[in-house]
Amino acid sequence: MNIKKAATSTMAAGFVGAALLGLGVSAGTASAAPQQNHSVQTQSRAQQPQQQRQVTVFRRDYRPFIYRGHRVIPRYDAAHRAWGFTYDRTFVHVVLTRR
Repeated sequence: MNIKKAATSTMAAGFVGAALLGLGVSAGTASAAPQQNHSVQTQSRAQQPQQQRQVTVFRRDYRPFIYRGHRVIPRYDAAHRAWGFTYDRTFVHVVLTRR
């Protein structure tokens, strides 16, 4: 009985000592602290505005139509100086084609 008690107290002292030193070795402790290794380049890239994709749709007229399952109504946008509509935060140009 004394051997069992001595072994248990020795193991407990070892686990406590390892935890105090920050060693998570087989003690069943989890170290789930997030890593803070973000580089300056990653942070500066996140602060830059995303470049808009230029999407163009060719139509015969400027009437409302279905685009990717959504009914859209083309309008003239003075900022883009073109006819189009906004879909998923992207301005989609509508270009007329010949019949």
